[in-house]
Amino acid sequence: MCAFFCAATAAQETNFGPWEDCPGLHFYLVQDAALWNADTLSVTRTPVRDHVRGDHALELVFRATRGDPGVVVYRPPGFAVARRQPYRALSFWVKGDGSKGIGVIGIGEGQSTDPRARFRLVSKDWEPVRLRWGEFDRAISTPQIQSIFFGVTPETKRPASYVIDRIELARSIDPPLEDDEVRASGRKAAKLREVPQPKDLSTFVMRRDTLATSRTLVKAKKPVRVLVMADAVGQGAGLWNVPAGVRSRYLFWGVLERELKEKGSAASVTPVFVEDPEDAAGRIDTMLRRQRPNLVIVQFSSSAIGANWRSIRNRVRKANQTIFAACRRAKADVIALAIPPLPQPLKQVNEAEVLLEEAARAGVATADFGRLAAARGNGFEGEYYATPDQLNVQGHLLVGKLLTSCLTEP
Repeated sequence: MCAFFCAATAAQETNFGPWEDCPGLHFYLVQDAALWNADTLSVTRTPVRDHVRGDHALELVFRATRGDPGVVVYRPPGFAVARRQPYRALSFWVKGDGSKGIGVIGIGEGQSTDPRARFRLVSKDWEPVRLRWGEFDRAISTPQIQSIFFGVTPETKRPASYVIDRIELARSIDPPLEDDEVRASGRKAAKLREVPQPKDLSTFVMRRDTLATSRTLVKAKKPVRVLVMADAVGQGAGLWNVPAGVRSRYLFWGVLERELKEKGSAASVTPVFVEDPEDAAGRIDTMLRRQRPNLVIVQFSSSAIGANWRSIRNRVRKANQTIFAACRRAKADVIALAIPPLPQPLKQVNEAEVLLEEAARAGVATADFGRLAAARGNGFEGEYYATPDQLNVQGHLLVGKLLTSCLTEP
């Protein structure tokens, strides 16, 4: 079935707030194992300034030209829709790429048996898509909706793309009221200049000169041993969608090793996963003796939710001091990699912020991913974050490139 742009309007009653605030957050790429094995992302997601509400919308680009086109799944904590009734329809606005392609929206995570509906990509202007529950190709049996997925049909010529915004639930289907006003808003927003992601990553690295030993080894293509002390972010807690057998290739430390080897460096990167900075401080001396690294990368993000921030912040500060002192004694270069959490109502200690502060006091090189992710503006970080305190695949790939720039660029 194909639900084309309706003439009737939905009386929108509720919206997907977190999606509106940070497009791309809680989205996950689901694709065939063969694409993961080939280091191919079949779908990329990027927040854009072209929108019909708020400050931005989400662009999805379907890149894989052969095989399964892949889908992206919106899977927030709890349910995407906690109560489907008394709402009668699902509504959103879409801007196509002008092609004959067909977009897909579905209920679930992209399985062949999941209910789905279709929409056209032919219009390059913003248009509404309004779907009564009965317009999906299979009955939706649950009172809640845990996740929603977006894709294109296998027959759609790729690459193909569309921008989505203003997703809502509707209680009723009424005559048109505000569609022309929404379209006018979209045409105005389409004129906004997009802020590109910075190409020069050196802006986000401080005290690069302290990495002279490691940089010399990389430049001379001699063996360089890298020890990574990382928390749940480095362990890949946000990459449940990536098959376990290839997950390490998509984690930032795996990306770093691959990038260095592609540049001819005989690099070996060993990750050690820690619960928190105190855990890392207690293990650092043992790991330095065992691994004898030329370079240590220390990565922290945030504490557990609900922690006593005052006491933990002081302990985190002391733990960082212990780690840096141990590396100094071992004559190992150090990069403090800060991957801060995004703002959220739940209280956490921003361990990445403390890491940067202590690195500055110790004269240690820093790689500030928080500033890099926010370079396009507030609310655009959903391109790189899976959850407020975990990176998605695109985020890990960018962190790997940031670390590589520490060792290879001027």
